[in-house]
Amino acid sequence: MVLANSLIHGMPMRLFMTALWVSVAWGPIAADFNATHLFNPDGLPHAKLHMMTVFTTSVALGIFGLYLVWGRTQSLSERLRLSAVLGLVYVIGLIVASLTMPMYGGSLYWTDTEPSPAKLSDENLIVFLVTGAVFLVLTIVLYGAKEK
Repeated sequence: MVLANSLIHGMPMRLFMTALWVSVAWGPIAADFNATHLFNPDGLPHAKLHMMTVFTTSVALGIFGLYLVWGRTQSLSERLRLSAVLGLVYVIGLIVASLTMPMYGGSLYWTDTEPSPAKLSDENLIVFLVTGAVFLVLTIVLYGAKEK
């Protein structure tokens, strides 16, 4: 029980959640800050606005998530819990946007010429679902763990 408690409330969890938040903050920029997305000359200006919104929101959420993991306010247990919930909220937004694409004519891929519904084989949806599952498990584990 002591080992489990130290894994859940200690440095291993902080490092694991740090890696998750860095991927949330950096992932969209690494994938889409390029000529196929943000700087695509054929891209619609309004779509580019939304793309930049995703970048800034991802970075802001990443910074806040890291603050919750490493900050000095509240208890570490509560900061880790809030950080896990914040990550889950972010990923739920991505999953909802992916699954509701038929409603607004969206697509997970820039190269699609027609709107297409998400499929479980789509790489983006797989990443969203896996990341969401990790944050969901962390939320359940952290809220179920005894306070340290």
